Amino acid sequence: MRPPGAVLGRRRFLALGSLGAGALGMSALGFGAAGCATASSGTQPAGAGAENGAAADLDYISPADPEVAAAEAARGWNGTVASFALAAGVATVDLGGRLVDTWTYGGRAVAPELRVRRGDRLDAAVRNDLHADTTVHWHGIRIRNDMDGAAPVTQAAIAPGTTFDYSFVVPDPGTHWYHSHSGLQADRGLFGALIVEDPDDRTGADADAVLVLDDWLDGLGTTPDAVLTALNPAISGGHGGHGGGAAPGAQPAGDLDVARQLVSAGHGDSAALGGMTQHIAYPLHLINGRPPNDPTPVVAAAGQRVRLRIVNAAAETPYRFAVAGHELTIVAADGFDVQPTVADTIVVGMAQRYDVLVTVKSGVWPIVAKVEGRPGYASTVLRTPDAVPMADADVGGAIPELGGRLVAESALRPVEAVRLDPRELDRDYRIELIQAGGRYVWGMAGTDAGRLVMKQGERVRITMKNSSTMWHPMHTHGHTFAVGAYGGLRRDTVNVLPGAELAIEFDADNPGEWMFHCHNAYHFEAGMTANLRYIR
Repeated sequence: MRPPGAVLGRRRFLALGSLGAGALGMSALGFGAAGCATASSGTQPAGAGAENGAAADLDYISPADPEVAAAEAARGWNGTVASFALAAGVATVDLGGRLVDTWTYGGRAVAPELRVRRGDRLDAAVRNDLHADTTVHWHGIRIRNDMDGAAPVTQAAIAPGTTFDYSFVVPDPGTHWYHSHSGLQADRGLFGALIVEDPDDRTGADADAVLVLDDWLDGLGTTPDAVLTALNPAISGGHGGHGGGAAPGAQPAGDLDVARQLVSAGHGDSAALGGMTQHIAYPLHLINGRPPNDPTPVVAAAGQRVRLRIVNAAAETPYRFAVAGHELTIVAADGFDVQPTVADTIVVGMAQRYDVLVTVKSGVWPIVAKVEGRPGYASTVLRTPDAVPMADADVGGAIPELGGRLVAESALRPVEAVRLDPRELDRDYRIELIQAGGRYVWGMAGTDAGRLVMKQGERVRITMKNSSTMWHPMHTHGHTFAVGAYGGLRRDTVNVLPGAELAIEFDADNPGEWMFHCHNAYHFEAGMTANLRYIR
């Protein structure tokens, strides 16, 4: 059987292939299974076993193998089918008076919210009306491998003019989301919230509101593909080895001119994230697809406890979130319950989700997601039915709570019910997160980066050392993990700060081939990705 994920896109080859050992300060440079930059360290991970040395001889489990079907059968379907239809296509959307042509599901700047219950089977027919290949990834949910939507690893991409039927049991309650996993398509409008209700929910919330945060540039004089070209011309086009970017051909000069302005506007900087935050000065920021001048309010009665489900669907922007006049009680991170923690503000990295409770006060209250480390904000309002709507509810992103008690993810602790039980490690890997030679080329270095293999039932630890000058929201497909340094906090996307070393542990309980990558969309396209691969 072929080694999984052994597809190296031409753009990534051009971006990385010219790098030598000197560019990384490593002794030997090659390409890992997902086309990421890897450097040989000569070390053998503890408990990894001799099979790591000869990848071509290993007996890999692929998405179509019976182990994947067996894991799905064991998930415990409750007999309910939740059916949806999504059509990816080109549409014109109104962003507060700005008309932009972009790619959407259903003609909206943010796709329809999908809501199911834990144990349901989700059936989604996805039709591709674009001119490029596409897929849908169901982020944060430990579903069957062949439905993960990560082409070319778990499926062939959905070709233009065709439909793919996703079907899987949903085992994980909480606030999740879905998005295209092809090129930079999710930096257009191809994403939405996926809420999995828990029949055993104990938050005590009286009402529920979903807030999807997003950075936007598509159609505002440029495109995500042009921005990638401005960052690194060698990987232009938005494919980066994953497919599904723009149509072939050179970027229009106007798109590139604007893109170069956005990437030359200086880097954001944040103490909370350890330094530089982002490369792109996005011109617009949205909540639920609406800009600050045209919000869709959250309406609730005074005294109600409202659960705000916060999803950061941005491609490159971290947000500092707060509600004017209200405390936040954090009750979940990436769908996992945490011990209730009171804060005035939180920083939400790309792809991360938080559930927070607020007890509503009478009136009109700005909800602000301020860009962390540089100018810019998204906002909407929380108001009670008795309040008079305020034309000036947009406060310019300035509310005192943003400077109040900040609770970092490192301070959160899981509730006992979601803790990962302690046990001996079977595999212990180390990788290094790198930027190559100061260029816009990102990767994972070390011998282990190209051979993250495991057997079903094993306990796996991956220690990430961030040797770059920028933070990275690291995400595992098909698995959730515990962060030992954070008291065993459970999640699927964790921020690794510059100079930091952070270890995650998980049980290998979902066989197949899975991506493991930085969820800064542009870092991912520029090489910061590897594969988790099951073997027999």
